[in-house]
Amino acid sequence: MTPRISRVVGFGCVALAQCLTTIMLAAEPTDGQPAAPPEAFRGALLRPEKASNARLADLRLAGIRAVALQIDDNADARPAERRACDRIRQAKLPLYYWIEIARCPSLADSHPQWMASLQGHGEWRRLFNDPPKPREGEVVKTFPWVPILNKEPFEAQLARVAAVLNALPRPDGLFLNDLQGAPSACGCGNHLCRWTTDYGPIRTTTPLGHDAAAAFVAEVRRLVPEAEVIPVWTTECEEHDATDDGLCAGVGCFEGICWKAYTEQLMPVAIQNPRLGVLLPYRAFQRDLALYGQPAGWIRHAARSFQTMPARYERGPIPSDRLIAVLQGWDVTDEQVAAQIEAAEAAGTGGYLIAFANIEQGWEPRIVKWK
Repeated sequence: MTPRISRVVGFGCVALAQCLTTIMLAAEPTDGQPAAPPEAFRGALLRPEKASNARLADLRLAGIRAVALQIDDNADARPAERRACDRIRQAKLPLYYWIEIARCPSLADSHPQWMASLQGHGEWRRLFNDPPKPREGEVVKTFPWVPILNKEPFEAQLARVAAVLNALPRPDGLFLNDLQGAPSACGCGNHLCRWTTDYGPIRTTTPLGHDAAAAFVAEVRRLVPEAEVIPVWTTECEEHDATDDGLCAGVGCFEGICWKAYTEQLMPVAIQNPRLGVLLPYRAFQRDLALYGQPAGWIRHAARSFQTMPARYERGPIPSDRLIAVLQGWDVTDEQVAAQIEAAEAAGTGGYLIAFANIEQGWEPRIVKWK
């Protein structure tokens, strides 16, 4: 029988003696399921300026075994990022990069026509004071989201990732975030509805197939064949969101095309990649709801959806131990981080990445001329 172990997880930014939280967990099988494998991922996502020698030492003592560095969209940040890479290497921690794909202010500014649009449902308007109304020859876009589901941004985003990798030391791995469409692009206003870029007849880009995300990950892997490339996926809306006061504001997204398109995009990615990241900032995503039971209970629900929802569309389940749970470490308490870790482990995930850096997911409507 596996002996009982003690794991110490530190969450804060002050001295280690003041900020460590001890969690006692049994490594014995529960409910007939084997314990998490010893190689389960235990990582932290940091901004370069937060990756100090003292912070890295604290994280090592707290049981963190890898650090992902949040890479900026601005090339001026590269010197600071390189210095942070050196400190992570000196701390003898595996170095990962976290690269945001779809949410890209630089491409949105230089090529506004490449952004996702808002042409379908109008419920998104409730989220903004006096939202813009397009006139003839105009369309509303979701600034600054430039998804790779269309040819022109696919190529530009790949070139951007290549430039980043050429400017930085070779990492042990990459997390590629937001490979799907833009939040709310169907128009319902739910930030979890990401299956599309243009839910309407106006097109300012050339659409690609459902395997666009898988093709993008494969191209990035060619740039760094020695590194592990981990796509990060976001789950879709839920049945309770369709109520008038839910995130979909009465739009029947859950029973509509959302999960079907989601599954079509996810499965080619899952076939190619042994591990997937799952973006699970439960408070930022407004999922700290009583209906999920325990604190951070949505994390178990979301992880389980990788088995249940593909099966709904006659696809094979994705086992939980292939998932790395990306947890919210910003704007939360140590107790809330601990609850998230417990939920991820209860779901049987293959580890977690605690995002101490804010993973920005916001957007705003912008008018773009298309004629």
